Amino acid sequence: MSPKEIFVVQDDRVLIANIASPNSARNIKQNPRVCLAFLDVFRQKGIQIYGHAEVVGKKDDRFAALAAPLLELAGDSFPFASFFLITSEVIKPVIAPRYRLYPETMEADQIARAMMTYGVQPVE
Repeated sequence: MSPKEIFVVQDDRVLIANIASPNSARNIKQNPRVCLAFLDVFRQKGIQIYGHAEVVGKKDDRFAALAAPLLELAGDSFPFASFFLITSEVIKPVIAPRYRLYPETMEADQIARAMMTYGVQPVE
C-alpha cells in the first residue's frame, strides 16, 4: 500500500501516474490483482475498488492518449514515464463504524468530530 498523488477516473477505469512507485510497478507486474482505497478522512467515508492493473509505459501505443489528463494534472511538478491502468471489477463502500453503530450519525457531526480529533480548523 502506498499513497498516490495524481489520478483520474474514466468510467470503469482509474489511471494513476507512477511518480515514485517502483514497488507498486513491480507488484503489479507480479500480480495484477489490486485494491484501491479512496477515503475522505473528515466524512470518514470512501470506497474500495478491486480490479486488474497494468503498468503502461511511454513505449506503449496507448500512453499518449491515455496519459493526457494525467500529464495535465501533473504539469512540470511531477514527471512520470508510466502510469497504472486499473480496470475496476468490484466497488465497495467504506464507512466508519460510528455510522453503523449509531445510525442517527449525521455527516456534519462526523466531520466536526474528525476536525476536532485531528486539530483542524474550518476555513472561514
